[in-house]
Amino acid sequence: MYSQIEKGNIIISGEGSYIKATTEAGVTSNIYGVEGKHLGLSTSIGYFFTNKWVAGVGFDYYWSKETRLSELYINDFLQVEEMNIKANGFLPNVYVGYYYPVISKLYFTRNFKIGFGKLKTEYSCMIAGIEKVSDQTINLLYGSNSYLNEYNKSDEVDIFSSSFYPELVYFIRPNIGLNIGMGGVEYTMLDWKTDNSNWVINFNPSQWRYGIKVNL
Repeated sequence: MYSQIEKGNIIISGEGSYIKATTEAGVTSNIYGVEGKHLGLSTSIGYFFTNKWVAGVGFDYYWSKETRLSELYINDFLQVEEMNIKANGFLPNVYVGYYYPVISKLYFTRNFKIGFGKLKTEYSCMIAGIEKVSDQTINLLYGSNSYLNEYNKSDEVDIFSSSFYPELVYFIRPNIGLNIGMGGVEYTMLDWKTDNSNWVINFNPSQWRYGIKVNL
């Protein structure tokens, strides 16, 4: 009944997700918005050392681009800030997983993965402040407190990631399966010296990954 997975098999996986989202907050005189695009791709190869347990190696790629815009208006003074952030990361990893047969052709998997790689970021920021003053002869002038500043910076840091994530795998043929990665729990560290780390627990369907598995 569950002949899709057997000891000694090799399984090749590829999956990914793409998210485009825009958020806005604030009121007329204080507006903040973010427009983001996020791409995540993964590939791996594993070996079944029992009929249910698999271990293997993989590779994760992450890319994102965000535009953040803030407008603050107080009396006759307006400040506008725009920041553009680009990031991409490469993380080789090792993983172990357990395939639990639910019904014929359908498996529920639990996986644990550890990865280590590099994260590169680039950002540019523009901050402009405009003071509006008026008199009887000229309707609008720019005050002496107006300014415009621009900043650019790039950085590269080591990134360590460990995650526990569940999946559903349905084999449409004995050697070809479709899988859904249903979020999970992830711990990420960006800087060993400053302990710049965080936990993320997310099972939101908007964050799910979709892919294909080939069982050899």
